[in-house]
Amino acid sequence: MSPFLPRSHPYRKHSENFRAVSAGLTQAERFHKEAIRRGDDPATEFAARVHHMMVGLMAEAALRKISTDPAGFNARERTLLGQERSQISRWKRAVEFAFRRHHAIPIHLEVDATTTNAAVAVQFATITSLLENDLAEVIEDRNKIAHAQWVWLLNNTETAFTGRAAPPLNYKAIDRRARMITNIAHVINDLVVSERTFQRDFQQHYNAILNLQQDLAGSDFPAFVAELRRSRRPIT
Repeated sequence: MSPFLPRSHPYRKHSENFRAVSAGLTQAERFHKEAIRRGDDPATEFAARVHHMMVGLMAEAALRKISTDPAGFNARERTLLGQERSQISRWKRAVEFAFRRHHAIPIHLEVDATTTNAAVAVQFATITSLLENDLAEVIEDRNKIAHAQWVWLLNNTETAFTGRAAPPLNYKAIDRRARMITNIAHVINDLVVSERTFQRDFQQHYNAILNLQQDLAGSDFPAFVAELRRSRRPIT
């Protein structure tokens, strides 16, 4: 963050919000671990929901920080982003705007292999897929938890029930989603702010995401529980 940026600048305030939410996520992780260690099932179920919701809040705070970075979008682009009705739509538009700016693709043309080179077109499709298949799920889950759909799910207009809610995810499943979202946010922040940094670090972040995707169900959770209950070290 530039030291010359006014203290009143939205980027500074969104950065502070992001830091506060990230600190809250750390506290939710600790609370979740401690409930698991005690073998307190009701507390663990509640902690899992809070932990999962905090991952979604972190994603929301990250997008606001990225979109107000003075090294990124211009005022018109920020206005257009703000007009998108959903979180996932704003993320996708942020990616689209950044690719268009870096590669001089007019707004009336698609971002694909006909308007840019094949490698860039693949990157655009890859990031869009991550948003649609991974980030969207986290945002949707956050909304269900925040809107008290803990046992029964409602339709979009909240006029009818659509089925039972899934049980809370385990700690490892939530933690992997948090780390995946962090890597996705890094990719998009680099893309928005610096094409050179994006190209330099893209594969590293993408490989980390692929590794996390291999076990989003958290199949190693039983071993994690056993280790927590054996350990006498403070929860961190």
